[in-house]
Amino acid sequence: METLFLVLFLIGLVFAVLSIFVGDIFHLHVDVSGGHFPYLSPTTIAAFITVFGGLGYFLTINTSLSQVLISAISVFAAIVVSACMFFFIVVPLQAAHKSTARSAKDLIGKSAVVISPITGDSRGEIVYEQGGTRLSAPARSNSGEMIYKGETVIVLDEAAGTFLVAKL
Repeated sequence: METLFLVLFLIGLVFAVLSIFVGDIFHLHVDVSGGHFPYLSPTTIAAFITVFGGLGYFLTINTSLSQVLISAISVFAAIVVSACMFFFIVVPLQAAHKSTARSAKDLIGKSAVVISPITGDSRGEIVYEQGGTRLSAPARSNSGEMIYKGETVIVLDEAAGTFLVAKL
């Protein structure tokens, strides 16, 4: 059982580190009866496996508790840590992602002012007001034409965080 705990700890640790570096490749959605079941995110899975394996290994090495009790304690601790990770990290990050994606799409059709010239196919920068806040974002011209600093543009589309604009 000691080996199983150690292997699970190492798998969870490697999974957590890989998730940091390769991002959303491991993104997992589970649909239950047409609903979304977001608890199985890479963050919560990695936290559960790592805590379960690490605590199980630690308790096996350092205590004389039975394997059943060690497993029960490890599962309970892993559930608590995974739930904390979900509610304090995953949920706020998902909410922030949804609000920025929605706000970017809401800007389509609105006007903005160029603060850094947009030359040909290269990007410049625009400022716009949204929700009483003045924000800036990268932008490029839809036709490849030069758009000078101070000109007003209309936002046509958004892709990968860059707005596609045209002179107004």
